[in-house]
Amino acid sequence: MLSTRDIQRKIRTVRNIQQICRAMKTVSSIKLRKAEERIRAARPYADALAAVVARLAGDDVTHPLLEQRDVRRAGVVAISADKGLAGSYNTNVVREALRLVRAQPDTLTVPIGRKMADTFRKLGFPTEAVISPVGPTPEFRTYAALADQIGEAYIAGTVDRVQLIFTQFNVGIVTQQLLPIVPQAGDEAYRDFIFEPGQELILEQLLPRYLRTLVYTAVLSAVAAEHAARVSAMSLATENADDLIGKLTMDYNKSRQAAITGELGDIVGAAEALR
Repeated sequence: MLSTRDIQRKIRTVRNIQQICRAMKTVSSIKLRKAEERIRAARPYADALAAVVARLAGDDVTHPLLEQRDVRRAGVVAISADKGLAGSYNTNVVREALRLVRAQPDTLTVPIGRKMADTFRKLGFPTEAVISPVGPTPEFRTYAALADQIGEAYIAGTVDRVQLIFTQFNVGIVTQQLLPIVPQAGDEAYRDFIFEPGQELILEQLLPRYLRTLVYTAVLSAVAAEHAARVSAMSLATENADDLIGKLTMDYNKSRQAAITGELGDIVGAAEALR
């Protein structure tokens, strides 16, 4: 059994770690609330844009970003966190991204986040663009430029399909087809609208914006999911520290009791020897 001094040292170490975990949980909780606010602010625009695109693209309208073609080369946009200490958040999304990349030879990758970028760089995958780090507050113009670059690569024929993989807040890992754009079911409220100057001209403006919105909202959702995962991981770590402190405290009491019992035995033995 460890000495009482060693056990006390371990208890102090665990308490220090527990304080760090509790502080990280508090910080991540604040960041999570802010990330949720950003998602709620972006959702109405994203939903309305998706509904209009679905209405316009559902009438046999042609556009390069809607063009379906045989997949000779695929692309994968994968979003991870910049840091660890978030449980299995990074491990799961990196594993799924690697599965997609390895499913088809010569896949072009676009890693977002330091963990994903480091993994793809170490494995030597061909990369179209890299955004690392994501940063505490994702800026729309950064991901709008990235979406434009991805769209240009698709129109140029560099890739024939682009998939987006990320961890969606309150859902889990999601794999979504980014290009060619597949319009979702639209809002019935837009069915009776008359669009001017014409569907193709409007789509010419809306589809790039829709692509930018898809990428940006995915990043916002991934950031919120990261903070939620870190809050959960730090909560679990704090609870485990409590359990460990309780066990070490019990060991300390046993060790101290054994030491006291030994000292009493020595005193009784010495007294008996002096008789």
